[in-house]
Amino acid sequence: MPLKVCNVSISCLCSTAKQIVTLRFPSKQTTTGQLDINFCHCYACRHSSGLLCVSYAPIQPPQSTNGIVTYLDETANVRRYFCGTCGCHIFKREQGSSRDAVGADGLWAVATGTIIGRAGTEEGADWDPEVADGGKGYSILKFAGHVNVAGTKDGGLSPFIQNISEPREPEICGHHNEVPPPPSVSVPGEGKNAGRSDEDVLEAHCHCETVRFRITRPDASSRVPHSGFPDLTVPFATSPPELISNPDDEKWWLRPPDSPNPTMYLAGLCACRSCRLTSGFEAQTWTFVPRSNIFFLPPSHSSSPHAAIENTLIPLDFSALPKGILQSYESSPGVLREFCPRCGATVFWHDRWRPGIVDVSTGLLDAPEGARAESWLDWWYSRVSFAEDAGNGRVGEAAQWAENVVDSFSKGLKLWEENGGKGVA
Repeated sequence: MPLKVCNVSISCLCSTAKQIVTLRFPSKQTTTGQLDINFCHCYACRHSSGLLCVSYAPIQPPQSTNGIVTYLDETANVRRYFCGTCGCHIFKREQGSSRDAVGADGLWAVATGTIIGRAGTEEGADWDPEVADGGKGYSILKFAGHVNVAGTKDGGLSPFIQNISEPREPEICGHHNEVPPPPSVSVPGEGKNAGRSDEDVLEAHCHCETVRFRITRPDASSRVPHSGFPDLTVPFATSPPELISNPDDEKWWLRPPDSPNPTMYLAGLCACRSCRLTSGFEAQTWTFVPRSNIFFLPPSHSSSPHAAIENTLIPLDFSALPKGILQSYESSPGVLREFCPRCGATVFWHDRWRPGIVDVSTGLLDAPEGARAESWLDWWYSRVSFAEDAGNGRVGEAAQWAENVVDSFSKGLKLWEENGGKGVA
């Protein structure tokens, strides 16, 4: 008999949202105890999370939303729930067009990256697949497909997951329709940006537009910072410290590498436990940008004095930004992560050892060519950062699911590179 009820433990990084939730299986399920999980690439999910795609598992209404902030995404008729302390996306609740189909309380779902394991196994109890699924040997969560890819223009991350079915609309949870992006906000530049064309400025913002900033092309200031190599390019687990420290002071974040006139920045995926539990999803997407090339704009809905000066660009100084634009969380000593306090979008990662380089969430970018912003970003295909960490802090099927997701991304990236950016031949 297929599973009808399954309780799982979930948590964010700071544990504010830690609790047990009940997965919801489709009523028409007859042959398996698996849940189809779709990767959503829509504009609303990208800009409200900061990631290029998100994934949720359907659940019964949760026991608690204490300490969790609610954001109403009116364009998609979805309420998103994120931790007010660490920013991790936890739940979403979708009210469909048919109340009978969805239910009076709406359709609840939990971010897959928050799932630790079946209730009880997170404390160290053994997980026995022969007992868990009646000997069938399958996991609870299963890749089903990509949804809402069209709005990415270039496919986003969808080409890098190959071992799932063709894109289709979800049957259990997800948006009923693609949410088109709103008209882009055009704010004339001043100072450093004066006279630049659109090709020299990349707009970025969260879904609610509390966070709005611009990235400029590399210039002389972009070469000033020093930084050790990231795990993306030099794996920390297998590389000597003297190599990781970047003794030759390579400006690895500027691309093409060794170019006298770089025009792009390095970008890639990260699967570390901290990124997973501060975003809510298995694969965070970052690009590395010098702080000197990031300029903030006033929030579009702000009533602060800064909003009255629409043309004002604010250099990124974390200590001097107007209050209410970013909320910080110290995920480990000396490491800070910023997110939007209104819609929960992950925005930045930075630390005290390389203050001149900031990791920027790529889901916030609005490049005309598409979600991957390939006229600005040089994607690293050889490795998913901290791929070895995919199952860290998870047990049983949850760990297996995470490892499968990250392995699929790793293989998909390499195939994409081998085939010249055309995916699987």
